[in-house]
Amino acid sequence: MSRHAIKAATAVVGLAGLCGIIALVASQNAEAVLQLLLGASGGILLVVAFHLLPMACSALAWRAAMRPLWSAGPGIFLWARLVRESANAVLPVAQVGGNVLGARVLALHGAGTLPAGAGMLVDLTIEFLTQILFFAIGLVVLLLIGGGDSLRWAGLGLGIAVLMGMGFVLAQRWGMFRLFERLLGRIAQQFDWSALGGLSGLHDTVLAIYRDRGAMARAAAFHLTAWVLGAGEIWLALHVLGAEIGFAEALVMESIGQAVRTAAFLVPGALGIQDGSILALGVMFGLPPELALSVALVKRLRELLLHVPALLIWYLIEGRRLLRTPDVAREQA
Repeated sequence: MSRHAIKAATAVVGLAGLCGIIALVASQNAEAVLQLLLGASGGILLVVAFHLLPMACSALAWRAAMRPLWSAGPGIFLWARLVRESANAVLPVAQVGGNVLGARVLALHGAGTLPAGAGMLVDLTIEFLTQILFFAIGLVVLLLIGGGDSLRWAGLGLGIAVLMGMGFVLAQRWGMFRLFERLLGRIAQQFDWSALGGLSGLHDTVLAIYRDRGAMARAAAFHLTAWVLGAGEIWLALHVLGAEIGFAEALVMESIGQAVRTAAFLVPGALGIQDGSILALGVMFGLPPELALSVALVKRLRELLLHVPALLIWYLIEGRRLLRTPDVAREQA
């Protein structure tokens, strides 16, 4: 499939997801949803500010994972994490392009192509594994508060996620990235992009990072903290909208909602899918449908208010330089 075909397919899927959100709003009391959002306008800004906490923890996790290869201050990792999240949230990049962009930010600020690429892959792996643990915690909480029929399906999803996580880790140890290196080499020859040649040795570099057990433990602790703080964000959003709901329910909503978002990684921003899952979980916990949907829309508003300006700033600071010098290797030569 050509690059243009992939972009077109991603845009179509993203548009379908956006139509799904519109359909969800139309199926509920749209006027009531609007009134809830307008009434919580100041609280929504508080939710936006609160999101900086889990994002900072994720940035520190990334920094800890890369510590064996490259030492830099937390500020550059926070900026790279913001760019990474922003691109995955609001651009039609199927929730993966932002990861590459974040690694590129680190490479341009001195990490080098190989450490930045390897560190990003390790960070993604640890983030995914801790998400599985967070999902399991959510299921335990759901069991304690009474999950009904939804617990069976969530348990099935957890089993699949655990198998995927084990498979991904084993594939890395058995040489998955060696195959990836060969693929990148062919792409570099085909498109004359010499920067990809800087990823030679990716497999060995990834394994070298994994050998630092202390760095891996710190990265995992930061990521798990970020997931729990994400539940705090949901709890805060619920309360600014006037819902009387406990942190346990918010944690379940966040753990399952994020798992659904990850499973729908091919859909840009998980448009429509994440929102539908939050709506269903909120209704399961006794929330009025319009209030549960408003929580999902608060998350979308947070993405627009935080991530769109971040991408604009990134473009002004670095985007033009990248357009002038699309090959990192040429820039560093």
